[in-house]
Amino acid sequence: MYRKLRFKLSLLCCFSTAVIVLAVLCCCLNISEKNMYGQEEALFLLKVNTISYHLKTAESISLTWYRRTAREPDGLLYLEVNQVPSALSSVTLSGKELALIQSFKKGSKKRPVQGKNGQTYLQFTVNGQKFLAAEETFSEKETEIHSFYFYSLEHFYSARNLLRLRFFALWLVSLLILYGFSQAFTAHVLKPVIENEENQKHFIAVASHELRSPLSVFKTGLSVLKNKPDSEKSERIFTLMDNEMSRMERLIQDLLSLTKAGQPSRKDPFQSVRPGDLLDEIYQNYKETARNRQIALTLSKEEDCCCSGDPQRIRQLIIILLDNALSYTPAGGQVSLRLFCSRSQCCIQVADTGTGIPDAEKDKIFDRFYQVNASRSSKEHFGLGLSIAREICHAHGGGISVSDTKEGGSAFTVRLPLS
Repeated sequence: MYRKLRFKLSLLCCFSTAVIVLAVLCCCLNISEKNMYGQEEALFLLKVNTISYHLKTAESISLTWYRRTAREPDGLLYLEVNQVPSALSSVTLSGKELALIQSFKKGSKKRPVQGKNGQTYLQFTVNGQKFLAAEETFSEKETEIHSFYFYSLEHFYSARNLLRLRFFALWLVSLLILYGFSQAFTAHVLKPVIENEENQKHFIAVASHELRSPLSVFKTGLSVLKNKPDSEKSERIFTLMDNEMSRMERLIQDLLSLTKAGQPSRKDPFQSVRPGDLLDEIYQNYKETARNRQIALTLSKEEDCCCSGDPQRIRQLIIILLDNALSYTPAGGQVSLRLFCSRSQCCIQVADTGTGIPDAEKDKIFDRFYQVNASRSSKEHFGLGLSIAREICHAHGGGISVSDTKEGGSAFTVRLPLS
């Protein structure tokens, strides 16, 4: 499914980007063509003015000058004296060139154009070829000289077509690059979606397994009670079923807490919370439990601070961390609660001298149902507590991290924004 989705998204991304690139290239091509034509126009007008100046100022028109001017690669000069073709033009120009002049004089597709400098010239087409033309008449004594200068645009159109071909080739190359980029981009975009689906599948599988275990106990116990009633055995079975029922109830409660952790109640908006007061309350409630487990529980508050949040969720967050610390710290160990401020954040730290967490597992312990190893897993914990704690921190705009302690245990630090 994701492969097809990735292919479709890649095509969509590539097509939309290719259209944008094509529009940009067309604009650049249009500007380039205008600049090229402007250069051709400027060169044509320069030659026209040069010829006009020479014809007006020269005492006589030499054959050498005329041949050099009249037979330029892209230019053609034709002269008439008293409306009769000059001998220079008749001798120098070929029959094809003279036919071109006759076609122009007959009015073959001529269009007047005003140049950038205000000078007027003509554009005309004959036999599919396009030319720029300028004609001028001036008199000297009793002689009237009529000049025609033609400038072929064949070189311009050849260069323009080559430029268009290069732009088109550039666009085709950009399509390949864009498609490769689209593949990488869509893969990056879909990666969190795929990982989220895998996490959901794993979450459902583990939750189903955890719920199936107590149901199997219930089914087996009921079967035994039905087939072989025995008061002594029945009491043991009822005790086992009651324990499994409590375990199932805790699991369901953890699942509900995980669902609600990242969604603060709208009925109970954030309010000013003093974590120091919450720590005092929790410390008083758990110090007897710690003493029974022969664990030293301490509380230190370096400075009092205030944050904005849901007090019930923050209390739940601290209890989760403290309960984990007490569960995984052996008798004779120590668990400490600490409150301090750092970089405009209110920090709550729960540290223990327990078994510790390997560095390779520190990024995974906040995943749902994840437990480091058998030594840190028990029927009392399902691997949801730290996931709930992380969601509560994120819902309050804060974060949670884990580090090692000098005694070899773990220290969980919660950072919440100060109010």
